[in-house]
Amino acid sequence: MRITTASSISELKSFCKDHLTDNSPFMDYNFFYSLEKSLCTSKNTGWIPEHLLIKKNNVLIGFIPNFKKLNSNGEYVFDQIWENAHYQIGLEYFPKFLSASPFTPVNREKFIYKKEKFSDHDFFLNLISFLKKENISSFHINFIDKKVSNFLEKNGFIQRVGIQYHWKNKNYKSFDDFLANLRSRKKKNILKERKFLVNQKIKFKIKYGNEIIKKDIKLFFECYKNTIRKKYSYQYLNLNFFYNLFDSDLRKKIILIIASDNRDHFIGCSLHFIGNKTLYGRYWGCLKKIPYLHFELCYYQAIEFAIKKKIEKIESGAQGEHKISRGYYPTTIYSNHWIKNELLNEGIKKFLNIEKKKVNETIRYLEKFVPFNN
Repeated sequence: MRITTASSISELKSFCKDHLTDNSPFMDYNFFYSLEKSLCTSKNTGWIPEHLLIKKNNVLIGFIPNFKKLNSNGEYVFDQIWENAHYQIGLEYFPKFLSASPFTPVNREKFIYKKEKFSDHDFFLNLISFLKKENISSFHINFIDKKVSNFLEKNGFIQRVGIQYHWKNKNYKSFDDFLANLRSRKKKNILKERKFLVNQKIKFKIKYGNEIIKKDIKLFFECYKNTIRKKYSYQYLNLNFFYNLFDSDLRKKIILIIASDNRDHFIGCSLHFIGNKTLYGRYWGCLKKIPYLHFELCYYQAIEFAIKKKIEKIESGAQGEHKISRGYYPTTIYSNHWIKNELLNEGIKKFLNIEKKKVNETIRYLEKFVPFNN
């Protein structure tokens, strides 16, 4: 068994077509290729494609999506304290390796995408040997399934836990059925927010797949940029990325929820991706500031869609305790990390054990505010 790298996902198109399958729609050849083609993942952005290839007798049998990172931007698992620790003992933190969906804090099921089964013991021996020879400080696997995370921990990759907020479909028949399960005060608040928008004569329309046209993409991108400006954030994605994405097969998994006023003027939208039993809320924005529009576009319309399509879960990105009152549960998320320097590796391991206890305490506390009757 031998591990090598590929500098472009295009080198793996055939392999990805048959073997890059996951519950996450972002673990997809078209997603990675659209990022590359639009230069969103490049040396200039600090996301250099360097995918890990597992070969046996010079035949590709496994693949790990991977990037050589020159910064920690767009990761959503924050490691700046580890970066500082490296500098304090005279070591560089960058470059590092990261296996994740770029700019997208969504969970995935798999770590390795295999053509055939192979020995886990042999693989991890080869992987660690490979990593030690590379000019990197560390290797990070973000937003990974709990079982896979536990497995990685047993094989030398420290586990880290965090919090996201996920909505769960309890076989609701309608949005009213969902509301009926909420405590009275929370239910009234949601009804008040939705009624305000009805009184403002704001209408909502869901476009799916090929129904989305180029004009919609341009309007969405204006909203996306507007949100970035308001948050004083960094724009990771460009218009070409979205054009590339909508020109690909991944378009079939995209829905655009559009808000318009009583004159049919576009005022805002949200973009969501459909995965395996999960709806992923990713981007939103508006051209006109309207109270409660964010909640409607990002949460209530998404919940209605999920109920109608019998989707089991909604993931709506990182952070946001305010999601709890809209019916989202605080949920544990997992990542795993390998640090080359043994001294720092032990220190970070101790830190993460303490952090895990604090995260678990926080989740137990937040669960008290889940708004359901039972």
